[in-house]
Amino acid sequence: MNRERFELVRPLSLAKRYPMNSHQAQFGSGLTGVVRRAMPSDLPGIVTIHQEAFSHFFLTRLGSEFLRRYYAFVFNYRAGIVLVSERRGVLEGFACGFMDPAEFYGLMWRSRRTFAWTALSALVRHPSLASNVLDGVQRIQASASKGSPHSCELSSIAVAPGAGGVGLGGVLMRAFLAQAWSMNAHCVYLTTDADGNEPANTFYRNAGFQYTRRFRQRKGRWMNEYVISRLRPDDTRGMCL
Repeated sequence: MNRERFELVRPLSLAKRYPMNSHQAQFGSGLTGVVRRAMPSDLPGIVTIHQEAFSHFFLTRLGSEFLRRYYAFVFNYRAGIVLVSERRGVLEGFACGFMDPAEFYGLMWRSRRTFAWTALSALVRHPSLASNVLDGVQRIQASASKGSPHSCELSSIAVAPGAGGVGLGGVLMRAFLAQAWSMNAHCVYLTTDADGNEPANTFYRNAGFQYTRRFRQRKGRWMNEYVISRLRPDDTRGMCL
């Protein structure tokens, strides 16, 4: 049977900041692709995949320019992790997150003018987003005041609709975790919608994440929190969140 192969590679100029070992993952299809550290030229493709994968989500409704600035912000953060998968020069998926979330959100709050005009423009187009923007501001402020520097947040992972079904999401997840562990993360955590979102919840559980709690992010929206850790299970929340 032909098998699909993905290699994890890195540009030499980024080796010191992002130490990555070569990694291969095989699938049952006959195609070859690469998972690598993102470059600035990848940002438009990342934004497009985000819009396709999360078409009805709040951040998507803020517009492509907001998304571009957000992913550029993560890319330029000293401990940001942005990985992409590509085949024949076409991006097919990405994974994005960051070490030391408290520092990241504190920096994001101090750099809020970077996002202000694009958010205001979205509010002009969609006034109903006002409560979502307020919730987002409160989350950034709260997240900037807590958390371990050895924790890592997986903020988003997505595969283009036409590239699904061959296990690419699992490849990106394993690559992201490998990168987080290489940066001395004690744990990686994430949140996702609790209701009407079973494929994503199943994906995270199958990837080894442990369910930790269910909470209400805002009225009518319940979230699940998941953690995967290299610590003992009873140490996970105290050391990582």
